[in-house]
Amino acid sequence: MLKQEFCYGQLDDLLLSMTFYSDERTTESKATLLYFHGGGLVYGERDDLPNSYCELLVENGYNLLTVDYPLAPECKLAEIDSYLQKAIDWFLANHQTTLGLSNADYFLFGRSAGGYLAYLLSSKYQKTEQKGMISFYGYYDLTDPRFSQPSSYYNQFAKVAPLAAQALISPKPKATISINERFSLYLSGRQFGNWLNYLVKTPSEKNTFSLSETDLASLPPAFLTHSSDDHDVPVEFSRKAATLIPAVTYEEISDLPHDFDRDLNNGEGLRIYRLLIGWLDQITSK
Repeated sequence: MLKQEFCYGQLDDLLLSMTFYSDERTTESKATLLYFHGGGLVYGERDDLPNSYCELLVENGYNLLTVDYPLAPECKLAEIDSYLQKAIDWFLANHQTTLGLSNADYFLFGRSAGGYLAYLLSSKYQKTEQKGMISFYGYYDLTDPRFSQPSSYYNQFAKVAPLAAQALISPKPKATISINERFSLYLSGRQFGNWLNYLVKTPSEKNTFSLSETDLASLPPAFLTHSSDDHDVPVEFSRKAATLIPAVTYEEISDLPHDFDRDLNNGEGLRIYRLLIGWLDQITSK
């Protein structure tokens, strides 16, 4: 598997980059997956997908393009959305000359907050080259009251006061922050019900950056997966989407945590990725 890094944009002094995973033995591929990482939009890094999943996708003919985006709260959702649109534009403009691809077919793929971004861009920035979207335990509605209320699950943990959490905010934009560095900011936001304040400039933007039932019904083909025991993102998001997206495959699992595919020993993650590849093959063969 070949890994190459490219820069697609710049925000002040911050370079926004991508990692392109491809099969070094061939230039032929079925499609490219543009991947957005999770982390509540306040932390994370683009190359967080376990290498075994990256290799599995590439071996089966799917390139992977993992994408930086500016993190909140240093940047708000409008800016995050704008830069990810630029990332899609970069891929479409450079798929042949820079990446050496014979086609520009792509899928948007995200996990958790990255799943949210995949929903958002699939709805608000549809391109003819997009063949589908993939959400692992994602969400799409910031107006859901559970995101604006103190979380009983997160309040089981030691409290992180808002002022202590806000001390973690940088004066400059960031695109890579480890979970150890800034999970406390997300934890505090969920404990006190003020997480969304880190993402939006005004309350009305919660509506602007959410998908309605009509929006869900207009999405491209989708592959969704979620654990019924998810304590971070309610499984009802994926269950509802699975009833409204016209062409959808939904795989629900039980007795596993939010990011169930992080544990490479449980077997469910690998099973889901193999199902995903089967779904991708169906879509790309049409």
